[in-house]
Amino acid sequence: MIELTYLFKQEYTKDQSYQLMQASMEDPWLVLSGSDVMGIIDEVEGEWLQIVGEGIPQAAVEEMGELIKKQQFSWLPRLISKQWPDYVMEVIVKSKNRYEVICHAEACIKLFRQRFTPGIHALAKREEEIVFKVSSFNTSSSYEVTKQPAIDRYV
Repeated sequence: MIELTYLFKQEYTKDQSYQLMQASMEDPWLVLSGSDVMGIIDEVEGEWLQIVGEGIPQAAVEEMGELIKKQQFSWLPRLISKQWPDYVMEVIVKSKNRYEVICHAEACIKLFRQRFTPGIHALAKREEEIVFKVSSFNTSSSYEVTKQPAIDRYV
């Protein structure tokens, strides 16, 4: 489950806070305001739309979509697959800070660990801890790599 908070700032009325919730990466986003379900939003052919319910301003839906697209879980799986195509078969987002990396059956996951561990620290954002469970497609062997948050050296 992934949860985000979005604050829709309006010029002449009170700002509106929304909670965005997604059960899995394939699901659309449930939008709540307080305890009220406002609807469901999803990206349809490159455009963010309210697909269930009504009453969320379209500008807010579009800004929610932009917030979602900026999140690490939206782009990091593709980047991991692109960086290590000979090893990575699929990356599954379990939550904002938990990913499962499934390697090809013929890939040596021990060798991948030597490349992935330093590489993921460079690819992933520095502000938060992320746990990557790495496993092979055809075996039960697996291990975890934890990317610790880095302290900003410029602060």
